[in-house]
Amino acid sequence: MKHDQLCAIGHNVADSMASGLAFLIGCYPVDVFGEAANSEGVIEIDFLHGKIVRGSASDSLRSATLRFAEVLPAFCRENGADISDFEALSVTFDATLQEKRATLYVADRAGRASFTEYAGIPLKRLRVLDSNGRIRRSPRQVAAAHL
Repeated sequence: MKHDQLCAIGHNVADSMASGLAFLIGCYPVDVFGEAANSEGVIEIDFLHGKIVRGSASDSLRSATLRFAEVLPAFCRENGADISDFEALSVTFDATLQEKRATLYVADRAGRASFTEYAGIPLKRLRVLDSNGRIRRSPRQVAAAHL
């Protein structure tokens, strides 16, 4: 499975939680940015293992996180991937800035890893100026895999 396709799956999972309705797991209302604002300003979620890695969360958000981990294998299959294609899949929801931001971390089993930054609801890639002064989507940042 190509790394970009795994990133797209990760974006869809993160966007589902960020939307506040979590349609991926059924209609499950959560306010991850509100909870992040009340907890250090940041909440990091490991979607592969269904855990809150950083920040404190309500029982409702913890339950939703577990549910995401349960449905992730089926969601991957629906999108032409296998859960084993991921080495890591986590998102950091940041509510310390004036706009809501999320940073997606994806590592694949081939050892490739990247960070992608998103803002707003729905989550959209950040925009930057390129060397010619044109507005472009910010590139993914290559990262060392957590192996």
